[in-house]
Amino acid sequence: MTTPSRVLNLREVGGAGLQDHRARTAYRAATEPGVPASAYPSGLVAVVDLRREDEVRAVAHPLAGSDGYRNVPLFDPWTVESAAQAVQLEDQYVDWLDRHAHGIAAALGAIGSADGDVLVCCSAGKDRTGVVSALLARLWGASLERIGTDYAASGAALVDRFAAERAVSTDPEATAVAQRCVPETMTTVIRHVEHRWGSVAAYLREIGLSDAQVAAL
Repeated sequence: MTTPSRVLNLREVGGAGLQDHRARTAYRAATEPGVPASAYPSGLVAVVDLRREDEVRAVAHPLAGSDGYRNVPLFDPWTVESAAQAVQLEDQYVDWLDRHAHGIAAALGAIGSADGDVLVCCSAGKDRTGVVSALLARLWGASLERIGTDYAASGAALVDRFAAERAVSTDPEATAVAQRCVPETMTTVIRHVEHRWGSVAAYLREIGLSDAQVAAL
């Protein structure tokens, strides 16, 4: 097996330039085995892995042995991933805002507590990482257009991975839904947050982050 030479779906949260004024940089990425530590951005002090415990056991993160690695599962293990009626991705993501609020709060709290550059990741770096990244980017003042563009960038980054998934899929329709990666999906989610809670900051406080934690982000 060839060792991957790069980190799949790696980029700065919000896309290039959004964080230029910040003292710390948050990155987002997928997780694949065998990637050398040297392939990751230098200076990372924290890795926030949003995958479930069974995913982590099956595929250990390449940086799992580092002091700053933390497994912070976004999905609550005691409930289903999303409601049965939440078929489209934007509906699933909106459902997560309530259903997995504890995991979202824990993930963002971990990111905010890092005293340097941080990597947030899940399996493909698209869905769980996408929601957390969109919340962060909007909190930092990113436009909806930028947030949608950043989300959609995963589609191009995951072309080969998506092709491999389709090749073994026993439910092509469900696979097509899961792989859909267009700007409108994530902009719908952010619009929902702002319609219901008023702002991302207000949502974060509602799910348990303190004013100090929101400020730290």
